[in-house]
Amino acid sequence: MVIAINESKIPPGQSVIDHFIIYSALGIPKVNIRQWKLKIGGLVKKKLILGYSDLVRLIDTEYIADFHCVISWSVRNVKWRGISISRIAQMAEIKPEVKWLFVKCLDGYTTIIPIEDVLNPQSMVVLEIDNLPLKPEMGFPARLFVPHLYGWKSAKWLSELIFTKKYRSGYWEERDYHKRGNVWLEERFKD
Repeated sequence: MVIAINESKIPPGQSVIDHFIIYSALGIPKVNIRQWKLKIGGLVKKKLILGYSDLVRLIDTEYIADFHCVISWSVRNVKWRGISISRIAQMAEIKPEVKWLFVKCLDGYTTIIPIEDVLNPQSMVVLEIDNLPLKPEMGFPARLFVPHLYGWKSAKWLSELIFTKKYRSGYWEERDYHKRGNVWLEERFKD
């Protein structure tokens, strides 16, 4: 069953458009799906290395939600399908002192997300958008989606998820974007 998790409201400062605007701050990487792996490590009891077929078998989350870019555009009613990050965290047995998820991507992009946002049941590693596998420009083979955070936190072309207790800025956080990025609180930039 697919449910819509967002109400009809749009977050403050956002305008609706009918399609994604594609950004790739560091270029779109070419992916050899046979060699690609998603590594899960950091403060975990079990380090994981998952291939694409492993992730497909783990799919457990599907819903309709809006996507919000920090530069004020939103796309409504996108169908997301993938694996809940909370499930991945359980599989890896994250340690109690974890405060952040540091994310690395194939293109060199990084971001960081508070653990309470990561463990939200709707936060996921996405494999499909609108009933189709991700296209290269949308993050194939896997990307994140955290519906209540701005899009820069929904990193594309995932390569590694690192559970940590220490904060360190990612690509946009180094450029004065907010540590958290909640769309409903307009957490766009650091104070």
